[in-house]
Parts: sequence; structure tokens; C-alpha cells
Amino acid sequence: MIRFLFPLFIIFAALFCQAPSIADANLRNYKPISIAKGSFLKAISQRTISTSTVKVGDIEYFINPEDVFIGTSVVIPKNSVYLGEVQEVLEAVEGVNAAMKIKIYKVITPAKDEFALDAYVYWKGTTTVGGDLSEVAYYTRMPHYPGDWKKGALQFVPTSIRQMGHPTVIRAGDEVTFIINTDLSLYKPVN
Repeated sequence: MIRFLFPLFIIFAALFCQAPSIADANLRNYKPISIAKGSFLKAISQRTISTSTVKVGDIEYFINPEDVFIGTSVVIPKNSVYLGEVQEVLEAVEGVNAAMKIKIYKVITPAKDEFALDAYVYWKGTTTVGGDLSEVAYYTRMPHYPGDWKKGALQFVPTSIRQMGHPTVIRAGDEVTFIINTDLSLYKPVN
């Protein structure tokens, strides 16, 4: 009976009492650092991104212009590369300029470390770049009677007719802002 139980004991011991894996051994000298959801990151566009030329699925590159700190730790070093993917492109129509949505999915540090990132390019209070109203096409004259004036003054008042929308462009070298959707977990060496 012992001959049969001893090999079973060895197998169970091997399964439940494994030595630490290589990944666990490599993380012993590292501490977790997390960039909180809702944080903003700045970056510089590396090429001109226009709604008239970009397609859904295109990869865009942005450079981190300065070190990003949490406390005294540099979490994203200067010259790190952010990779983004164009997820949506809306053409310009009458009254509304073209729009696009760019999701940032990865950051690559100068030391070639890669971290998954969940962020969007933030533009004028929203994650859609562009999509604002185009300029007014026509103005009409309306009388205006300020104060005690007996004779009114004619003023130009915009009508509801707007021009055809224009393409939205992020030029090479423009500074853009990202807003992080989920916590970004990084590991840094313990000094």
C-alpha cells in the first residue's frame, strides 16, 4: 500500500509546492506603480493626421516630451513612444467638420520596455477629435434698438445655414493630450 501512496504523494507535492517561476523571481526586485484612471498624459504627434487621408486601423505614433513622475519615480521616461490606432473616421458634412477617434494602446520606453495602455486622444472636452460646427455661411441684417435710441441700428446676425465642414487635422509637432480609461500598472526596479 505504501508503494502506491508514495508516488501519489510525490506527484501532489510537485504540483502544489512548485519552486517560484522565473517571472516571480524576476519581479522580486520590482515594485508595482500604477497611473490612475482619468489621468492625463501629454505627447507630440510625429506626423500629420488628417481625416481626409487617414483610414480606420491606421497606426499613429506620438512621443512623450518629458518624464512622467509619480512621487520621485519616473514612470514613463522622456522620448517614450505611444502607439495609437484610428478607430473611427467621420467625413465632413454641411454644418459639421470631420471627426476621428484615436485609441492609444501601447507605450514603448527608450529601454524597449512595452506596457499596454488604454487611453484616447482628448480634444476640447471629448475623446472625438473634431466634429465641431463649421462656420456660418450667411448673415442677415436685423434692427437693434439699444437703450433709448429712437432709430435702431442694423446688425448682422448669423443664420442657421452653415458652410460645408472641413477636414480635421492634427499637424506633425502638435501637442496632444491622452486621457487614461483604466489604471495603468507598471513595474519599476527597487533602488
